[in-house]
Parts: sequence; C-alpha cells; structure tokens
Amino acid sequence: MNLDRLGLHRRPFRTAPTLDLFVPLPPHEAALAALRSAFDGGDGIAILDGGAGTGKTLLALRFLESLGGNVLPIFVPSSRFATASDLHRAILFDLGQDYRSLTDQELRLTLAESLLKALAESRRGVLILDEAQHLSAELLEEIRLLDNLDARGTKAIFTVLVAQPELRGRLKRPECELLSGRLNCRVGLEALSTADSRLFLLSQLELCGRSPDETMNEEAVELFAKYGRGNPRLLNHLASASLELASEAGVDGVDIEVAGEVLSRAGIEIAETAEPVQPANSAAGSTGEAGEGRESGAARPPKQKARTRRAA
Repeated sequence: MNLDRLGLHRRPFRTAPTLDLFVPLPPHEAALAALRSAFDGGDGIAILDGGAGTGKTLLALRFLESLGGNVLPIFVPSSRFATASDLHRAILFDLGQDYRSLTDQELRLTLAESLLKALAESRRGVLILDEAQHLSAELLEEIRLLDNLDARGTKAIFTVLVAQPELRGRLKRPECELLSGRLNCRVGLEALSTADSRLFLLSQLELCGRSPDETMNEEAVELFAKYGRGNPRLLNHLASASLELASEAGVDGVDIEVAGEVLSRAGIEIAETAEPVQPANSAAGSTGEAGEGRESGAARPPKQKARTRRAA
C-alpha cells in the first residue's frame, strides 16, 4: 500500500486491537467509566460483554492502560482452559512467574503469594480474561475463589470477564449463583450509531494522516458508516480493504465508487438510493464503451473507473 499517496503516515484500521488507534467514542467512554467506578469502589469482578467485533478486547486493554503503574496488570487473551491449574499457569506466565513443575496446590499458593505481595506494595492485581464465555462452571468458581483474596478489606485482584453475551445467561444457572451475586458491574457494548461509526472512521484517519478527506472522501465515509452495521471490526475491515483497492488502482484516495466496490465484494447489498450518481460533466465526457458497461451491468475494474473520473 502506498501510504504517502493516500495521505497517510501510518496505516489505520488495524485488524488486531491497537491501543494507539483507540477512538474515545461516547459509548466506549461510558463503559470505561463504569469499569473504573467498579475498580475504585472495591469490586472484585466485572463483566464486559458484547457481540463479535464490538471492540471488547481493545476497550479492556484501554481500561488496563488507563490505570497506570499503580496496578499489577494481567492479560490472558484466551479462556479455553481444561482445568483450574491451566488458568493459574496462564496468569503466572503473564506475571513472569515460574509455574513449571508445580502441583495444583502450589500453583494456587504461588499466585496468591504474588497477588498479596503486590497488594502489600499498594499494587492491586487487575486481570483481563478475554473470551471468558469459554470458562466452565468449575473455572468460574475459581474466579470467585480468587476474589476472596484480600488484605484489610481490600481485594487483591480485580477481574474483568470479557465475553460474548451468552455468558450472562450461563451466570443465571444455579452452579454460578455465588459468583453472580458478586457481579455489580455488567457493561454491555452495543452496535455503534451511524454518527459514531462515522466518527470512528474519521478519527483513525486523523490519527494516521494529514487530512481525512485526502484519504477518504465524505461520500465514502458515509457509505461505510451506513452499511458497516455499527461494528468496529467490520468498519475496520471495509475501510482497510478500500485503502488497498485504491492503492492497487493507483488513485489518491477512496471515493464512493471504491467504497461501493468494497461493499459489493463483502457481500453487502447497497440500497438503490445509495448508488453513486455520475456528475453531468463526467457523463458527457465518458466513452461509449463506458456507457455500454453500465447498461450491461458489467463492472469495470476500480482502476479504470478511477482514471475515467480523474480525467473528466
């Protein structure tokens, strides 16, 4: 991708969670505030849930970052564990603690010792457990037992269960009743509004480029905001694919034709009213061949479309 030609000094719209591209949208700021309130209030466990691609992991990492150096940060990216010992090993690994050759009980004691030692140094542990919908009832009970660690009324660890919405249903089962009773903070991420979707795209372009409209014109942004389903992952995918397509076509930025082609390739049907309209001077200057292509429904490659538009 030719970043300079697209008006960019680094690449936006990453597929992996990238903290320096975090966009402080109002619903995400409200979620962060709720988590911070639970942490400051002495809670031990919170849930952050939402559908796939809603930005849960990035938000959880942003929360962890916002706490600064006064906590003991722990991030476990997957919760697919067969046993409680596997969970303990994953936590100790992230803490840089030796977990090899330890028995189940030794793993528990080593983890408890690490957390209580940090608390004695005024550093409370903060555990982010991603993909927490995969936790079994046994492992959820282990999370509750970790919540029992405290010193002088201060909990040694604050755990955020980052999960798909299905976890809330499971927590209503009798075997999870004790854990559910400790959950005062339950934060859910919903789909973004069209306005927030637009802000999500433009903010990343501002962070990565000279001027957003040099890279992606207003019509293209509006099209993605309308058809991106309010899903940050999908919005990133569509916007990134449009930059790739524009770069391959050798044009300076993403316009509505490139955006429409990307949506089409993604299998997203655009309403008839959203079809791009050729300006009068462009229609007058287009060749008979181009007109035939439109009538027959055969799409020209984006590169040809872009060049015709630039020459008109």
